[in-house]
Amino acid sequence: MSLKSQDGELLDEGEWDSHRAPGWPAAEPADTAFLLDRVCISTPSSNKPLIKDLSLKISEGQSLLITGNTGTGKTSLLRVLGGLWASTRGSMQMLVDFGPHGVLFLPQKPFFTDGTLREQVIYPLKEIYPDSGSTDDERIMRFLELAGLSDLVARTEGLDHQVDWNWYDVLSPGEMQRLSFARLFYLQPKYAVLDEATSALTEEVESELYRIGQQLGITFISVGHRRSLEKFHSWLLKLCGEGRWELTRIKVD
Repeated sequence: MSLKSQDGELLDEGEWDSHRAPGWPAAEPADTAFLLDRVCISTPSSNKPLIKDLSLKISEGQSLLITGNTGTGKTSLLRVLGGLWASTRGSMQMLVDFGPHGVLFLPQKPFFTDGTLREQVIYPLKEIYPDSGSTDDERIMRFLELAGLSDLVARTEGLDHQVDWNWYDVLSPGEMQRLSFARLFYLQPKYAVLDEATSALTEEVESELYRIGQQLGITFISVGHRRSLEKFHSWLLKLCGEGRWELTRIKVD
């Protein structure tokens, strides 16, 4: 790992001790979502090491951008954060809950249910809080508009019209990702984990969606390739292959 210490010295991954890391308090604050201590990740099928001895804290307001070439472990790291994979060594603590009030995951290809446009936007709120009244039309329409999907209401003949199609068949990849962001804006979790969730969108649209999410107070953990994403994140984690990685603070111009 490469990280500047408080006196400006550059530390490598062999020298840096997570228990002595610059800026780490003795006790973790309540606003910390993920805490990784010397985590090692390998592919389950071949045990090929992807990430070695990663120590990392992800806290509210400290968005993290993860980059690296194909096969370096970007999506694998998100799977460990989401509890889908276990690390081969080290410890990973998730200190907030999944769901609208904690962490929301946005994959490259979003998940949609059968049903109305309203149900796509508020998912999974209805499943978790079936009696909640927080499904008001005004908010849904506003966030569809912010995501650039105002025309979708007319195409579906309203928020509550039961469509007879599969959403994956009628929406383009870009529209699916926009609808996923409308869902993110509506739910407004503390943290959003985005696995190339804007890959089908232009850089301009991507920046606008991230800007809105930032204004809503959402902390991002993003996998992406565009340099333009850096301005919406505080830290850059570069996966270098063969288990190597670098963590640097992003300088804001």
